[in-house]
Amino acid sequence: MAIFNLPKGCKVDKNIPKEIIYKNAEADEKFKRIFIDNVEKIRYEYALTYGNSNIEKYVKDEERYDEIHFIKIVLKEKGKEKIVSKLLHQLIPKATVFIMECDSEILISTAIKRVGNNRVEIVQIYNTDWLDKENERLKEFDYKNLSSGNMKSFYESIVEKVRIINLGKDCEDIEKEDIEILETLNREIEELKMLRKKETQVNRVVKIQNELLKKIKERNYIIKK
Repeated sequence: MAIFNLPKGCKVDKNIPKEIIYKNAEADEKFKRIFIDNVEKIRYEYALTYGNSNIEKYVKDEERYDEIHFIKIVLKEKGKEKIVSKLLHQLIPKATVFIMECDSEILISTAIKRVGNNRVEIVQIYNTDWLDKENERLKEFDYKNLSSGNMKSFYESIVEKVRIINLGKDCEDIEKEDIEILETLNREIEELKMLRKKETQVNRVVKIQNELLKKIKERNYIIKK
């Protein structure tokens, strides 16, 4: 896979029939219909294991990182990628990276999971925005740029790069501990912008604007420190 430049020994390169996915999906009919109508093709491209990478597995309690799957999903159109990625992450208990493709753009989807008692709990899904295939920031996902301490740290380094990309170009060198703070500030800033737009009372608009400026100042301080 060009984006990740994984070792050749990891290559699987097999089509996965869509029917296998939606027939086994424990989801309502509306959910399945979205999947059927939006997914063009599924390609199981790579499987990273200790045997083909020398990266140690990590299995502890409900965390299972004994191998990592890389699966390409070709979509017919944009718009339902979040729903499709959620369904797929729920179906596969292993750590998985989905590379969604639509025309000349791609979206990378990752998820933190807990596995136990024949169930998969999705803790959090992290998707990039749609990116042009030639986007320079995709080079950050190159195999040599990812942590090789163990399978968990390898996967988490991919998740971290997804989160940093979503924070924007100004955050390329952001510290790991600041990622969650910036994500929260960005959400709060967008919520305040929406409130300001809807508010009709002048005194409330002023109050919201002051709070908005405060949050923006906090964000800029973290980015520039």
